[in-house]
Amino acid sequence: MDATPAPPRGEPPAGARGQGRGRATAGLAALPRLLRGRGLRRLLLVRLLSQSGDGAFQLGLAGLLLFSPERAPTPLAVAGLLALVLLPYTLVGPLVGTLLDRWWRRSVLVGAGAVRAVAVLATAGVVLAGPAVSDALLVPAVLVVLSVNRLVLAALGAGLPAVVAGRDLVLASAVVPTVGTLALALGAGAGTAVRLGAGGARADGLVLVLAAALVAASALAAARLRPDELGGGGTPSSGPRTAGGPATAVRELRDGLRHLAARPAAARAVGALGASRGAYGVVLVLVVVLGRTRLAPVDDAADALAVTGLVLGGVSVGVAVAVAVTPSAASRWGPRAWGAACLALGALAAAALAAALPVGAVAVAALVGGAGLLGLSGQGLKICVDAVVLRAVDEAHRGRVVAVHDAVFNGCFVLGALVAALVLPLGPSDAAVTGLLLPLAALLVAASALMGGRRHRAPAAGAPGDAHG
Repeated sequence: MDATPAPPRGEPPAGARGQGRGRATAGLAALPRLLRGRGLRRLLLVRLLSQSGDGAFQLGLAGLLLFSPERAPTPLAVAGLLALVLLPYTLVGPLVGTLLDRWWRRSVLVGAGAVRAVAVLATAGVVLAGPAVSDALLVPAVLVVLSVNRLVLAALGAGLPAVVAGRDLVLASAVVPTVGTLALALGAGAGTAVRLGAGGARADGLVLVLAAALVAASALAAARLRPDELGGGGTPSSGPRTAGGPATAVRELRDGLRHLAARPAAARAVGALGASRGAYGVVLVLVVVLGRTRLAPVDDAADALAVTGLVLGGVSVGVAVAVAVTPSAASRWGPRAWGAACLALGALAAAALAAALPVGAVAVAALVGGAGLLGLSGQGLKICVDAVVLRAVDEAHRGRVVAVHDAVFNGCFVLGALVAALVLPLGPSDAAVTGLLLPLAALLVAASALMGGRRHRAPAAGAPGDAHG
């Protein structure tokens, strides 16, 4: 791996130098100042290309694996599909996350991007080979792509504080993932254009070739970063660490978990995020089941998908509102207080849905409105948790902690979906829906209290501390 030394401890990150002078500007008004950082612009380019490739990849697989209603007709099948997509990296990610501290994160982006490009090309070959081969090899190819992709996203997240001044972390945590989401949509749109232009049996394979090209471009963009620009590579005092075996990775993961546990505000924030994601896993299964059984004719997949699309549209609106208001709100009240308020809003939305869904005349409107509030709640919380964790965790442990954060984010989502799949019948009664949503509201209230927690005095210099506010 690269051996360029990291910036001396206490020196501002290269991409963030010059951002700390002058009067602080809160909220989205600070965006022009934020984007003056060259390191952040380069990081955004890597994310833009990488997640555009993700969008094209997911679009290419839409009819084959991920979004086919015929493949996910029951609650248990929905949970199984989520487990297939999210669990592989969730299980190994915290161990792999040690690499984000032991290697330069820029090198991880370059290497993982190259591996992912090759894997996407292999997936395209599998698809072009036809159904007989696809059935046997498509799932392993997809697992490789998605697992490596989570490592890339964790490296991008862990590297963010290296190119952004600390006071701008809330804003950066709102803007950078939003750029990724927009890139995902752009990639899917480009894939749609390729599919419409190509037509025929080769269309999906060509879309995947486009995805591989975009992913390869993201690796080349990452190569333009300085080796040490995103941090990693060991601590400044110890220098880059040599590679170790699984036992070393387990020891370093345990050290990272102890580091997180010694920072109660960050640990509580990750716990609150886990509870929130579990709740959204439950709601996703509920939406699919209601869309297929109660809110549309049972045999009408088109209407069921239309209902699901309306709900996803509501979520998107809520996410957009969260991105717009969270930087200013978190700057005024603090990320922990605003995150707790977002969770309380989610609890209110779940309770309102429990009351409204049994009323057939307003069920669809209630579901769309509730989804919007849950989207606002979830995205606002995620932005705040990212900022709290990144502020509290030392650079030498950041990769491991971010990987644990990522595993909690995805694992709790799958766990919530599995719980809903096991307790929710295919044609749920009003009592079953209420019996699922009211405990969910109580869980979000408890998570809100956990996120707010009690505040601690600022620690002495060099001592473990919380992210305040």
